[in-house]
Amino acid sequence: MSTPGFVALLLAAGVAFAAWRSARDGRAHRIARIVLQVLAATALWSCLYPPPMREAHRAGELVVLTPRATAAQIAALGRGDDVVALPGVDAPPAIERVPDLAGALRRHADASRVRVVGGGLPARDRDAARGRVVAFDAAPLPRGFVALDAPREALAGHALRIGGRVEGAPGARIDLFDPAGATVASASADADGGFTLATSARAAGTLSLRLRASDANGSRIDEIEVPVSVRDGEPLALLVLAGAPDAELKYLRRWAVDAGVRLDSRVALSEGVALVEGGTTLDAAMLAATDVALVDERAWAALGAAPKAALLAAVDDGLGLLLRMTGPLPAGVARDWAGLGFEVRASGQEAVAVAVDRARGGGDARLPFTRRPIDVQASDAAPLLRADDGSTLAAWRVRGRGRVGLWWLDDAFRLALAGERARYGTLWSDALATLARPHAKASPRLPVQARVDERAALCGIGDGAVVESPAGERRPLAVVEQAGERCAAWWPAQAGWHVLVDAAHRHPVHVRARDDAPALAAAAAHDATRLLVGPGEPAGHDTRVVALPRWPFFLAWLALAGMLWLVERAARGDGGTATPRA
Repeated sequence: MSTPGFVALLLAAGVAFAAWRSARDGRAHRIARIVLQVLAATALWSCLYPPPMREAHRAGELVVLTPRATAAQIAALGRGDDVVALPGVDAPPAIERVPDLAGALRRHADASRVRVVGGGLPARDRDAARGRVVAFDAAPLPRGFVALDAPREALAGHALRIGGRVEGAPGARIDLFDPAGATVASASADADGGFTLATSARAAGTLSLRLRASDANGSRIDEIEVPVSVRDGEPLALLVLAGAPDAELKYLRRWAVDAGVRLDSRVALSEGVALVEGGTTLDAAMLAATDVALVDERAWAALGAAPKAALLAAVDDGLGLLLRMTGPLPAGVARDWAGLGFEVRASGQEAVAVAVDRARGGGDARLPFTRRPIDVQASDAAPLLRADDGSTLAAWRVRGRGRVGLWWLDDAFRLALAGERARYGTLWSDALATLARPHAKASPRLPVQARVDERAALCGIGDGAVVESPAGERRPLAVVEQAGERCAAWWPAQAGWHVLVDAAHRHPVHVRARDDAPALAAAAAHDATRLLVGPGEPAGHDTRVVALPRWPFFLAWLALAGMLWLVERAARGDGGTATPRA
């Protein structure tokens, strides 16, 4: 006999015996006592073996509770949902606990759809969830820095732009500190929590800045580290041909000398007189050794047919060419430049004052600059420089293996006059680097935000590559071929600056501590999980048989047992013990 059958037999025998005694003892409330005895036995049976019921069920769907899932989100889950909780979730004991998502999917082999609830999937579970996530019920982000837009690498001497967003603190004060603790930039967050700061990367090496958000009372909301690897830039070979000296050329030459640019220039002073630096013979050999040429309209007009042909042939072979407007275009120059893809017409308006505070490396200089009053038609050109109002100040297009650009911002040198030499250098360096002849140099693809005990991928590396920890310990990497790229997995065990040593090259990699920047980590998990959400197949709505909860039947049995005790006590009259009749 099965256990439920044996228990049912015992309860039935007990109720029958109790009813027989109640019917024979001659005391009051016999019917009530017999009814209560039957009901109490029934409630006890239902508590031990709850009756089944049918409930709605989403077939093939698994609900996964992730860290930071709120009590309200858990309470809103349906009774018919298959729910599992990952480590770090404060869930009721009735919810199934799993060590990771892969293990949960093995236990629930019929689950082809995953619904994520909470803060998002940890990095270790995202591969298992790929192609299965159909919905993400996200928990609110914590207060603090939830977005950081900072370069992993920067060039020495260039402006460094750092942006981001702080959650739950509109109007917060944002301060940027250098490694010595001195404030190098400050700003106020906008209504959405966004901010932009600017400083400069002065020397090559590793740079660890600190970013702090404070409320109106000066209380700290959040503080995170901003790691930047600063390196020296590759020397650029620049050729400058100008029809006359001007302020822009003066400060551009100063920047070129300070930045280590190999400069060849010819600036006309008068008829037959020119200021020459380096070689200016426009032959194939000289142009092949040049990365980018800067030519204004007067110098272009003075070029003969042979030098123009040599220059354009060099562009077709990879040379970058930047055409700079300093005045009205002669008709012949306009025709030549239209042949290069830029149709320039005078707009008939006066010069327009614009701001470039949000340009590359921009801060809040509040300086007016002059955009020449022209209309440029170049259907296949891309913007090279934009003003804060969105208008284009320079553009470029492809020609052969090289690039040709047009620049019509009159007075970028105002940045240098205002003491913003780093921003001025960044403006011109980025523009020239966009057009310059490419020099193939393989560099590894490194993680932007690596964390202790989290898997990081290092790609584009060779055999024998090792990672050097801050303590100087070297750990070899197992390099494998993956989608045509050589990659290695790495689990850093220590926070701080590590170095990837690949052949003769050293590449700094920063690793955050496990609990560093928690709001930033929460936002990263949120965004990564959101990217995993796909359309999926519709959930199959079905019903399944489940047992009713035990606690209502237990309470019913407890209430009936109490009522039965009271009735028995009242039947005895004085509360004593009655002897049943024989």
